[in-house]
Amino acid sequence: MRVKRSYKMQFKRQVLARVYEIGIDAAIKESNVPRWTVRAWITNKDKIESFGCSQKSKTIKGQGRKEIIPFSHALVLYVKGERRDNNVVTTRMLIEYIKTFQHAWLTEYLRTKKSEDSGQKALMKLCHTFAKRRFYFAGSAYK
Repeated sequence: MRVKRSYKMQFKRQVLARVYEIGIDAAIKESNVPRWTVRAWITNKDKIESFGCSQKSKTIKGQGRKEIIPFSHALVLYVKGERRDNNVVTTRMLIEYIKTFQHAWLTEYLRTKKSEDSGQKALMKLCHTFAKRRFYFAGSAYK
């Protein structure tokens, strides 16, 4: 089984510089990095060279999926507060919180859906997956 390696940005930049100086084959032998890895770096050359964070970082940041709920931090704090008071938090309670405190976002979100019924189902699923991703999940209630 192959060992999965990760390389720092500084090393990636050095290897890319060597690729353009001496060629890809010589740079691969010199750096002992797999060919497909170096080819991926060449493809992402602009991102690697314009990366402005720490040179010890091993990844280009910001690759994850963007959060649909812009107030997710407030929603997490609400759930933690409810759980601290020993209340069981359900998906329905999350929807009620959104209706009460984020009404403008909710109306905009529901307006993008085909019908009111599909909007309610989509909102229920959104809250359900949000809770499943962020909290302990046991059935339809989150403890």
